[in-house]
Amino acid sequence: LMRAFAPSSAFASASIAASRAREGGRGRGRRAMATAAASAAATTTALAYMDDTYAFDHSSAVRACVAVDGDAAATHAVELESTIVYPSGGGQPSDVGAMVSARGARFEISSAKASGGVVRHYGKFVDGDAFEVGEVVHVTIDSALRVLHARVHSAGHALDVAMIRVGLGPEVLEPTKGQHFVEGAYVEYSGKIPPEHELADSAKLMAALDDAMATLIAQKNSSSEAAELVYEEAKNKCGGQLPSFITEDMSPRVVTIVENSPGCPCGGTHVKSVGEIEAFKMVGVRVKKGVTRLSYTIPGMKDWKA
Repeated sequence: LMRAFAPSSAFASASIAASRAREGGRGRGRRAMATAAASAAATTTALAYMDDTYAFDHSSAVRACVAVDGDAAATHAVELESTIVYPSGGGQPSDVGAMVSARGARFEISSAKASGGVVRHYGKFVDGDAFEVGEVVHVTIDSALRVLHARVHSAGHALDVAMIRVGLGPEVLEPTKGQHFVEGAYVEYSGKIPPEHELADSAKLMAALDDAMATLIAQKNSSSEAAELVYEEAKNKCGGQLPSFITEDMSPRVVTIVENSPGCPCGGTHVKSVGEIEAFKMVGVRVKKGVTRLSYTIPGMKDWKA
């Protein structure tokens, strides 16, 4: 399956650096590439949240702590060597939480954003002075919100599988992007259902997808998986195609929510089992300018009604 996603900032930056090294000349070849990769690894933020959705606390050294303006919710931006805080991107909102140093300085994280392989944590100091470079801080995140975000995001991936199960796979409607917010969630597909198709009627489509999702969610012992794969392996895992912005020198992280189903390149956080989604309801179908948007909700979201 193809879908717009939040690229792993680490592998993306390393790939860019390696590409620039290659442009430096054939004579320097491998040495330049190795130096570029090492430089990228030294300057990018290690994304610990990719290793474990359910890791809610973490310690890391501060790389930078600078004052910012223009944001009522943030007075400072903090960069760490590694982080469990998911930065907004790929249709998934960022985590929130706090950082505390041994000397008692406390920084409340209101948001996080990634750029150029570096995650910046935005927020305010509520106790003590600003962190110093090299200072080790203990990071905690809102665990309930993290799991809810993972469930909402995973539901969007599972919806792609449900579309295949009802006969509307990528050959009919190709998934392109999604929004996985607590306030509202949807997945968009390129194309529209042919009028002669049995599920061209929105009510019938919603009912069929609700049934297909209920069947998937009932597979409580089904395990999801996420792994960085070399290009060809990733391509095969995703049903034979990858988005054009993933080049052959990249190793994208592929997430498979439902066993024995196509995966999707994704840098987000996801549940261990599709059963953790708990329940699912379609809330709307919109077709506009050749794009079909399927809106959904799950328990915990603001528009969920049992």
